[in-house]
Amino acid sequence: MQMFDSLDYWFWTPILFWIGLYMWFYRVSYPRYLRKLVKKGVKWAFTPKSQGYWLPLDILFTLIMALFSSLPAIWAIQKWLDFPWYYGFAVSPLFLLVGLAFCRSAKKKAAHLYQTAYFVEYRRVRYESEVKGVFRSEADVQNHTIWSFTKKLKNAESHGRLWKYVNAMAKTKKIPPDVLAQTMY
Repeated sequence: MQMFDSLDYWFWTPILFWIGLYMWFYRVSYPRYLRKLVKKGVKWAFTPKSQGYWLPLDILFTLIMALFSSLPAIWAIQKWLDFPWYYGFAVSPLFLLVGLAFCRSAKKKAAHLYQTAYFVEYRRVRYESEVKGVFRSEADVQNHTIWSFTKKLKNAESHGRLWKYVNAMAKTKKIPPDVLAQTMY
C-alpha cells in the first residue's frame, strides 16, 4: 500500500497528538471531574460553567488517538513481518488504556491545582481574622473561605481569566503565615 510507505516519515507524530490529548483533558474537559467531586461533598471544588458534551468528545478523541497510534504498529508489521496489515490494530486496546490513564492523571492534576488555590485562600482568610484579633471557629473560617473563593473564581470566570487566576493563585509564593502557630511555638 502506498500510504504505509510514507509512515517512515511520520512514525513519531502520535506522540505530539498524545500531548495534545493530555492538554485537552487538563485544560478543557476537567469541569466534569470537578462536578463529580462537588457531588461527593468536597468543599473546595468549584465547577466552572462548561458545556455538557465533554464526555462524548473525551471518548471520541481517545478512540481516534488509539486508532491513530496503531499506525506505527501497522507500519512495523508491514515492514518486518508477513502478517496482514490490519493485525496492527491489535494494539488499540493498549492505547485506550493509555488514554484512560492520561484522562485520569490530567483531571486529577487540574483538581489538585484548584485544591491548592483553595488552601491559599483558606490561609489568607484565617490570617486576616487572626491579625484582627477575631478568632473564629474552624467551621466559620471554612464557610468564609468557600464564599470568598467562589466569589473570586466567578469574577475571574466572568472576565475570561479563570485558568490564569487559579494557576497564579496555586503557584503563588506569597502564602500568608499561620499567626497562631507562630505564637504557640
